[in-house]
Amino acid sequence: MAESGRSRLVPAGAQTVLDLIDARVRDQPDATAIRTPGRTLTYAETAQATSRLADRLRRRGVGPETIVAVHLPRGLDALIGMLAVLRCGAAFLPLAVDDPGRRKQEVLADAGCLLTLVEAPVDWTSQVELVVDPEPADRLENRDGDAARLPSPGEPRPQELAYVITTSGSTGRPKVVGIPHEGILNLVLASILELDLIRPDDTILWTTTLTADITVHDCLMALCCGATVAIPDRSELPIGRIAATARELAATIVDLPAAVLGPYGRSLVPRLAEAGVRLLLTGGSQLDGDGFADHASLVVANGYGPTEATVAVTWYSCTDKTPAWVPIGSAFRGVRLYVLDEELAPVPQGQSGQLYVAGVCLARGYLGLPGRTAESFVPDPFAPTSGERMYATGDLVQQNEDGDLVYRGRIDSQVKISGYRVELGEVEHAVRDCPGVVDATALLRTDAPGGAAIVAFVVGDSGLGAVVGDRLRERLPAHMVPRHVVWLPELPINALGKVDRAALAALAIG
Repeated sequence: MAESGRSRLVPAGAQTVLDLIDARVRDQPDATAIRTPGRTLTYAETAQATSRLADRLRRRGVGPETIVAVHLPRGLDALIGMLAVLRCGAAFLPLAVDDPGRRKQEVLADAGCLLTLVEAPVDWTSQVELVVDPEPADRLENRDGDAARLPSPGEPRPQELAYVITTSGSTGRPKVVGIPHEGILNLVLASILELDLIRPDDTILWTTTLTADITVHDCLMALCCGATVAIPDRSELPIGRIAATARELAATIVDLPAAVLGPYGRSLVPRLAEAGVRLLLTGGSQLDGDGFADHASLVVANGYGPTEATVAVTWYSCTDKTPAWVPIGSAFRGVRLYVLDEELAPVPQGQSGQLYVAGVCLARGYLGLPGRTAESFVPDPFAPTSGERMYATGDLVQQNEDGDLVYRGRIDSQVKISGYRVELGEVEHAVRDCPGVVDATALLRTDAPGGAAIVAFVVGDSGLGAVVGDRLRERLPAHMVPRHVVWLPELPINALGKVDRAALAALAIG
């Protein structure tokens, strides 16, 4: 789609994603907005369902600068719930349905939630609103264009919160990150106008959990563009069912975590291409593997971004020249990136440094934690105007000759062993490049037999263990070669689609 055509999707003066969604409701009320295995909703029907729930929420006092938790499984109700909260001018907070009640209570308290959207009453909070609309769903109809627009009292301003979301905290208690409307609008506009991540004729398959911030991006960019959100049934979506589900729901875009895609890319990409998928989005951790550009009809786009910077701040499209250690790309509109040393000075090209993010993408901070916010969101000495902030990601990157950033690992994964500093990401990449290895993660284990050691947890053909050892000794300095290799049927993955390092840290080492 030409850029001029994409520009027509953005109404003049749009300040929030609601303005973009309203334009789609006015211009294409009968187009399909949401598709499930048993039902479809048009843009007009989606607008009316959202309006009815928003009206009930407003009567409960929901409005600008209030926060409503969404305690629902991935599904139609969850998407309508998020949209209804936004329509009230409030911010939504996704909650993990399977989390313990006490943890949910802590998150609600830290965020200052007014209300929680639920399917049925729960025992850990009494301030709830049932998501099910009293009016039967089969009575949805497009009565008129004005009703579909969903006018609301006090529409949100760009600096007000759109959503809040949890991220892990060092104390064991999650931090609650507040994201303003201007950040998610900037990402959605970049997705439509600059990155070609969404087109009006696309259907995106909702694969992630409600508590993953990529869900916000995937669903909202589709509805802002006039595309369709395809929602699988409520059960888990195993990797073996992805291609079939994409075909069943006519999906053209699929989003998968890099930790899931990496080991299965060579076998999965051709099946997705055959199913009609044109774009495979990924990110969340280092993408390591090959076969991502083997099919001309399907593009693999690798993104990077911390929760504190509105989902993503870089994108990279794989080509036949992409190395196995896939770059994370470069910044897009509204984002400034700096690669700095410990003195906050820019590092030369090709050297590793910590990545700092600045621009309209930044979160407001950690709700209720001003001290922690000040530690992570620091003054930006490179900003065009005074008073701006930048976020210290804790991630190590380096810029390659093409100007793209390459992720090298976490600063806290840069460990010291035998007097040497070692980036565990480099060890992992070397292990994954060995014959018979499908996937690998490396940890420093202080409880290893014989004392602190690098331990590689490997998925693949354990019969090639000796070959792997020989290859690593050829490629890595002695202090970087894992002393122990633990072969597993698969790596544990957490709810956000990342390798569960805590689970690996608890595994016995033979």
